[in-house]
Amino acid sequence: MYEHLVPVPRVNIDNMEELKDGITFVTAYFDLGTMKKGFQNNNYQGFNTYKNWINAYSQFNNSVIFFTDSIEMETLFRDLRKRFPLYMTRIIKIDKNKLWSFKLAPHIKKVFAEPWYPKFPPNTINENYSCAMHAKYDLLEIVINERQYKTKHLAWIDAGYFRDKETKVFSLETPPDLKKDHIAFMQIDEFQESLTPEDIIHTNMVWIAGGMFLGQPDYLLPFISDYKSAVNSLITKRLMGTDQQVLYIMYSNYKDILVRVPIQTYYHKCKCDWFFLGNLCRFIWERKQWRRPSLAYFDAMTL
Repeated sequence: MYEHLVPVPRVNIDNMEELKDGITFVTAYFDLGTMKKGFQNNNYQGFNTYKNWINAYSQFNNSVIFFTDSIEMETLFRDLRKRFPLYMTRIIKIDKNKLWSFKLAPHIKKVFAEPWYPKFPPNTINENYSCAMHAKYDLLEIVINERQYKTKHLAWIDAGYFRDKETKVFSLETPPDLKKDHIAFMQIDEFQESLTPEDIIHTNMVWIAGGMFLGQPDYLLPFISDYKSAVNSLITKRLMGTDQQVLYIMYSNYKDILVRVPIQTYYHKCKCDWFFLGNLCRFIWERKQWRRPSLAYFDAMTL
């Protein structure tokens, strides 16, 4: 599916040689109220859900840029990050309705209102949830254009990505096999190139998980540009879901958009771990922390 992507185009960013090794993470919380996730009757998520999940950022030893429209979440996040140097946390209060992604809300609402349209809560029911998924790419683009980072890699990470209670400081590092001209995602299901946009939207299909993705800024910019074009194109065709469906459509046989930047997929054997990419990046860091026994230890074993 990438035959035409040689060489992969990139945007010239003048400060690339000054960047340090590491990953800067971009995340966000927008107050969308409480909404049902999936078809289980008791699966609802809202402010209190994210308030619990976001506690893990108090132990997250990477630079983080956090966008929000919630004063309460802004205050909480600032308090969670106080153990780290100030330069490692940037909190940006933002009016979501001024973003490209949320300006799409009236158009997406019309798509979802069609009587024949599939109902997957909240993906194809709540237009603001769909907008929040598109905002990932919007916000990453802002960060890159405003040069708000000092690392060679940038990543989007959902505010609720870390769901376990963290008691020790941890960090995420890039996998050693990461290709610099690719965008890394976690693969959930087998890629089927022949699917139509209607197939993907109407059955809520997922190829790669949108909770975390990783790349260099000079390749993320053309990738984001292609993503925005795909969203706009699909809306004109009365089709929309979340970013996961848009990404699948982009890299399928959808001829309206010629994608320029390839995807590098990572996956668990069972392809059931939606957080595998983050877990892998954490393992890369943890492996460096392991203490090796001294040579004297091995001498003692020969006695």
